Amino acid sequence: MKIEDWKKLLSILDSQYSIFLLEYPTMKNGRNKKIRENSERKVYNSIQLSCNWITDYPEAYQLLTGKDNTDFGRHIIWDEFSRPNYFGSDMSEFLEKIKDKIKSLEEKSDIE
Repeated sequence: MKIEDWKKLLSILDSQYSIFLLEYPTMKNGRNKKIRENSERKVYNSIQLSCNWITDYPEAYQLLTGKDNTDFGRHIIWDEFSRPNYFGSDMSEFLEKIKDKIKSLEEKSDIE
């Protein structure tokens, strides 16, 4: 992946993460069923869109699930990542990994 691809992915995932953070508490503690259901739909939509973007880039999927991990281990990480109760903390960590990756690619391009 090129640095532009990483930046694009970071922007999209950060946007989806913001939607998730806004809607997740409402999904859990909304005033009534209609509000909770509406927020739940937005939460699952942001998770699904994030997962779709990550799987479009094999390098991003590897960064999330661990390059040296077994297939079973990757599956477990991916399964947990796509659940709302884990998504918040896992996405936060993943966004930091992407920022570190971008920084390392920028430093590498400055050297060359």
